[in-house]
Amino acid sequence: MNQDWVKLLVQLKKRYSLLTEIFDLTQQMSDALNRDDEVSFQMLLSMRQEPILYMKESDEILLNLKSELPDYIIKRWQELENNAEPESQEEMLFKQQMEQNKRLVERVVPFDKRILTVLKNKKR
Repeated sequence: MNQDWVKLLVQLKKRYSLLTEIFDLTQQMSDALNRDDEVSFQMLLSMRQEPILYMKESDEILLNLKSELPDYIIKRWQELENNAEPESQEEMLFKQQMEQNKRLVERVVPFDKRILTVLKNKKR
């Protein structure tokens, strides 16, 4: 297996783990808002900060990694992001993980929007 793809895949899997934690905490925050439980909400908000900070670190790691990759891998990465078909096992695993991460982000966003809306309405 190509070591460059392995490094990328490892980072994407770490991101998935962080996204899972963020999703879980965000969902719990939403539930706390439904119960009007401000103490739990504040605690969960504080807890969610750590995986978000790790996501920022992960962004930096991916940027650094990307700067070290051969041009052909960067090109394939971009093509895979734009729905190109994988040409190898590594590319298939990479694309699957990218898509899995994207789906999880898409699940977090509605909760975040709802939380923001409720908080805005409470401030009025």
